[in-house]
Amino acid sequence: MNREFLVNIIFLVAINLLIKPFFIFAIDRNVQNLVGERAYGVYFSLVSFTVMFQIINDLGIQNFNSREIAQHRQLLDKYFSNIIVLKLCLSIFYIFCVIAISFIFQYDIALFSLIFYLALNQILFSLLGYLRSNVAALGFYRMNSLLTVLDRLLLIMVCSVLIFIEPFRSHFEIMWFVHAQNATLFLTCIVAFLVVFKKVKTVKWAFNMPFFLSILRGSLPYALAIFLMTLYTRTDVVMMERMLSDGDRQAGIYASAYRLLDAVNMLGFLFAGLLLPMFSRMLKAGQSVVPLLRFSFQVIMVAAVTLAATTWFHRADIMHLLYKEATPFSGDVLGILMFSFVAISGTYIYSTLLGANGSVRKMNRVFIIAIALNIALNFILIPYQKALGAAISTLTTQLFVMIGMIALVRKELKLSQFKQNLKPDKKWIIQLIGFILSALLINFTIKSSNFINNWVVQLGLSMFLSLVVAFVLGLLNYKKLEVLLKENNNNSR
Repeated sequence: MNREFLVNIIFLVAINLLIKPFFIFAIDRNVQNLVGERAYGVYFSLVSFTVMFQIINDLGIQNFNSREIAQHRQLLDKYFSNIIVLKLCLSIFYIFCVIAISFIFQYDIALFSLIFYLALNQILFSLLGYLRSNVAALGFYRMNSLLTVLDRLLLIMVCSVLIFIEPFRSHFEIMWFVHAQNATLFLTCIVAFLVVFKKVKTVKWAFNMPFFLSILRGSLPYALAIFLMTLYTRTDVVMMERMLSDGDRQAGIYASAYRLLDAVNMLGFLFAGLLLPMFSRMLKAGQSVVPLLRFSFQVIMVAAVTLAATTWFHRADIMHLLYKEATPFSGDVLGILMFSFVAISGTYIYSTLLGANGSVRKMNRVFIIAIALNIALNFILIPYQKALGAAISTLTTQLFVMIGMIALVRKELKLSQFKQNLKPDKKWIIQLIGFILSALLINFTIKSSNFINNWVVQLGLSMFLSLVVAFVLGLLNYKKLEVLLKENNNNSR
């Protein structure tokens, strides 16, 4: 399991580092520069709006299915066709709800077409997520890795024509970007469907209400968890656009900074996608998940802290490089948001284990408190600090959630077969703290010195030296994980 995890996470990260950052910086960034900060701010706010109600379209089915199929692969025949029909019904209801709530929020009638197609994007994205959950649960990790980037690869091809070639470039509209997403997501869904369909022996397309109700009973705790997480991560943009007189511009500033967070956030999302079926099978087999938990946490912390520290010390330079309308203020927003990535990464690892363990209801209690905290902070900070206030609110909320997830994991894993692994590892904690302090010191020293004047070289050198420190401290020591898992397997026999 350990070797499988490392090989697949390297493959997964490698192909995503090739495709997704290129899309974010070469395509998505240029879309904002072409349509302007305000127009993109409206688009970004409406994306957040449609995502907030995505729970209606999924109801936790994706996470529930991933856990169930990973533990009981024979259920694929029973689940697949029935869940496809169920998701079709949910998608129709989702579209209806989004349009109805748009009227309640009093959006301009001219925006309803954009809202509809953005909602269609969410439907296709949810369908792709469900199909990929089957691929990963069946153990086809590399195929799953390819499917994570296929839609973006196709979108790069389409949008490269639209934003770089005349006369399309001079007449480019945000709606073109949305339609391109619709088309490429649809094609990727077809590919994913064919991959899973080959493994299904029997198919019965029917409206099976008793089955739907049984699935929903199992998935609703996951649905509530996703809904609550969406609320505390997406309400800030909608609140900002609705509360401020220049809300569209502030949303555009926030979007320009959030784009980089979104780019690096894929690391945590990809880790979670691989870890969920692995944690599920290990828990079912009675194996200790602690070695894999600690290894995955320290690996993602090395990446997150390195990226956050280097971004903070070069935040203004990065924003001026990427955007025509960048200001020092937008750089500060970026710096704060990137530190929230450290907390988000930790949450991904620990919440994935809690989901695999079936502890979703207890997670939801933490999320409910996080929503109240996030909304309260947004009401206090946004009127005075605008986009920066939203970023501070995000950082505070994410830190609270990560601490809550870690505390919950320690409580939930107090099972007989895991007791020997729950004692705090002081050496491990010292290694992590030492790395964090070293990364900050390295960046401060290089940034403050006059030895290197080029900020890009400073950034690259800081990242390289931070990774060297991580290796020296043993945080990227794969052999240690092998020894821990081998000892645990011997003890479990």
